[in-house]
Amino acid sequence: MALTRPYAGQAEAWADGAALAYGPLARHLVARSPFEVAGVRALDAGAGSGAAGDALRAAGAQLVSADREPDMARWVAGPAVAADVTALPFRDGAFDLVVAAFVVNHLPDPVRGLAELRRVTRSGGAVLASTFSVHRAPAKGAVDQVAARHGFVAPAWYADLQACAHAVGGARVVEAALAEAGFVRWTVVEEPVDLGLDEPADVVRYRLSMPHLHRFVRALPVREAQDLEAEAVEAVRATGETFAPVVVEAVAIA
Repeated sequence: MALTRPYAGQAEAWADGAALAYGPLARHLVARSPFEVAGVRALDAGAGSGAAGDALRAAGAQLVSADREPDMARWVAGPAVAADVTALPFRDGAFDLVVAAFVVNHLPDPVRGLAELRRVTRSGGAVLASTFSVHRAPAKGAVDQVAARHGFVAPAWYADLQACAHAVGGARVVEAALAEAGFVRWTVVEEPVDLGLDEPADVVRYRLSMPHLHRFVRALPVREAQDLEAEAVEAVRATGETFAPVVVEAVAIA
């Protein structure tokens, strides 16, 4: 049976591992804000364990976080609510800045999500949104191949998630979604982002903390889990490439 809450119970693992990548990615996105962040009313939408919120808070924003998964909402620092980004419990124009870091790629209907983010953003405010490009970093594939050799099979929910991600995995399709969601001004950039993860072990730690892989590895015998991790480190090293995922980042004015 497919999990209805794939991120339940994953906040600690996400904060410990996934944040190695999502922290730098969040800071890169927040740095695209078209205005000074200090003092603005900001929403971290689809907060996860709070990577974008940390970047916003460090920049001086007055922050509220929201995540569909209650375990994630409880984990983040500061005010937070458990809420779906397609039905946010905030009035129209409540925020100056809304950040949705790697959120719309989770949605079967990304236009609906973007329209809701626009609704809660004041006129003249901005929505910052990001997703991975369909051009996949070799290191991700290297780790996944090692996991497959140890018996990993992607769960149905992850296959659905990948389909959602591919639907918004490029600048042109993100621009089309923004237009359909009612935005009239935006900038969309698709480019690699060097995360500063120079050690293959850190890349593996990030990748194996993702919910689909984390559950699988945690269920393995300790020795086999250690072998998988060691093999994954060597596989990432063998790619010979800097870990710089290609990311699509949008700055849209409400």
